[in-house]
Amino acid sequence: MKFLGTISHMSNSGKLIARSSKTPHFGALIFDKNKKKIGKIANIFGPTKNPYISVRLFKSINLNKYSNSESDNLYVAVNSKKKERKSRKMK
Repeated sequence: MKFLGTISHMSNSGKLIARSSKTPHFGALIFDKNKKKIGKIANIFGPTKNPYISVRLFKSINLNKYSNSESDNLYVAVNSKKKERKSRKMK
């Protein structure tokens, strides 16, 4: 896991908005400071150097816990092994 950024606020649609130091991949898993999965990246917007990240929280996550916890750290999953595509042999 790598440090992603800090929580800015909760949007009206129930998504968590965070300020990031790097641009992560869409759909990457997001973890809290206790290494618990909390959601996936839904959108990336803003400036390219320090973008904002919209995180769609899982249904099992309590929204009230993160709505009041501004400036908490978030972490992103890092895939160490990339999946290789098998190529078909053309005859």
